[in-house]
Amino acid sequence: MDRYAIRTLSCLLCALVVLSLSTCKELLAQDQPAGNSLRQEKQGLATEESRIAERYNRLELLAGRLAELSRSTQPRRARLLRELVSKSREQDIAGHFELIVKALEEDRLAGATEDQGQLRSELQKLLDLLMQEGRDRQLESERKRISKYLAELKKLIRLQRGIKARTDGGDGADSLGKDQQRVANSTGKLRDQIDETEGQAKSTSGDENSAENSDNEKQPKTTESEQGKPSQGEPKPGKNGKPSESKPSESKPSESKPSESKPSEGQSSSADSQQQESEQTPADRATDRLKQSQQRMQQALEQLEKSRRDDAVAEQEKALRELEQAKAELERILRQLREEELERMLVLLEARFRQMLDAQVEVYEKTEKLDTSRANVQTHELEIAVGRLGRKESQIIRDADRALILLREDGTSVAFPEALEQAREDMQTVAERLADVKISLITQGLEEDIIATLEEILAALQQAIKELREQKSQQQQGQGQPGEQPLVDQLAELRMIRALQNRINRRTKRYGELIDGQQALEAELLEALDRLALRQERVFEATHDLDTGRNQ
Repeated sequence: MDRYAIRTLSCLLCALVVLSLSTCKELLAQDQPAGNSLRQEKQGLATEESRIAERYNRLELLAGRLAELSRSTQPRRARLLRELVSKSREQDIAGHFELIVKALEEDRLAGATEDQGQLRSELQKLLDLLMQEGRDRQLESERKRISKYLAELKKLIRLQRGIKARTDGGDGADSLGKDQQRVANSTGKLRDQIDETEGQAKSTSGDENSAENSDNEKQPKTTESEQGKPSQGEPKPGKNGKPSESKPSESKPSESKPSESKPSEGQSSSADSQQQESEQTPADRATDRLKQSQQRMQQALEQLEKSRRDDAVAEQEKALRELEQAKAELERILRQLREEELERMLVLLEARFRQMLDAQVEVYEKTEKLDTSRANVQTHELEIAVGRLGRKESQIIRDADRALILLREDGTSVAFPEALEQAREDMQTVAERLADVKISLITQGLEEDIIATLEEILAALQQAIKELREQKSQQQQGQGQPGEQPLVDQLAELRMIRALQNRINRRTKRYGELIDGQQALEAELLEALDRLALRQERVFEATHDLDTGRNQ
């Protein structure tokens, strides 16, 4: 059930969207004439709508159960399913179904059609939300797979460098030949694995067959291979990695080195070749580089057998260059996956923090209004109104908990989780004070601090989204450690640390104004000062972690 649960929910919700759309189209196609046939048809639509509503109720129930089952083992999935149920109830999807059924039963087609359009829009949003989990899992799987390829490729580069150094140092040709053959075979194996798993380079053999079939139609010609890239009509490697003896080129003998010129039978033009290469994915280019590297290794092996060490070293150097370029392509894939993952997370966090900010502003404004007019409000009514605000604050705390899970799962930020943690503590204090009907300036001051924190975090997230999208649009080919790009850059982290310290300073000053004399004596104020001291210590620790790179 766990393996196919999300897929089943997605399919069911997708079916509901389609059914809802088809019912909506039937309503729009209805004519106004009355009669028993039309009345029966409308009754049939109402019955069908009721069935769709029942299926949706089962879906919502299943999502809630799955959230409980996966809460401890898969917190991200549980969070997504809880959010699905929460949004469903917030939008009152079940109520929309009931309104549509009632409108159909009462022959109010215009109202039913309008409600159907709105319902379909809400169902589509829920479907988009549910599909996020599948893409998140896919991104994680792809990153693990590419990282595994990259680790194997780094090992091959290390081995090939060792063989080159030994060849240059005069080791025995027999030992070098065996080691070179093993590395060549491993390179071919990695290429085949990437080709088969990624499904990006499967057209290679088809292109080669197409090139052979077009030999009678096109005049063969020879082109220079740029940086060792394979031309379209290049011979295919045999089982041992050596080029198989295919048709000889008219311009060059088959024994010529790959570094000189290569047969280009069936190749249209250099411009077409460059265009085809530009349309390749990084995985395609990586497999091409591995293929070229394997052929260079075979050429080096042949030179070793002929006791031509200098030529063998030259081929080994070219094989290393091809491996390094294949490594760069795999690193590019990791960067792209990380960028997509970051953008999805940043957008999700932005939406959540915006919702929290709007709710907190509403609580603050109502708290201030109740404090101002409390003299004119009866005690019972005041308690009811403040109780509503307390429940609203508790909901904001739950949203903050979900955002904290996302930030901690990412693990690349230090200041932002700390800022949200401190804001959450203030939210908890506000909720407790509201439960005790305490709406004085202390409560309002805490709410102002929460709003300021949420605004700062939201602004930083929006800036991070903007910078990430600009980086993607420019298609920068950065070097360094791929896949380790942080959620926000270090400058944003430092700004958040400064904001946290400024907030502590302001609160210290505020508490100082409340002290009558040299020392605080009130129990509530003493407790607040203790919490403030603990908060200062945590800001220091976050600053130290940021300085030492503990989050990297």
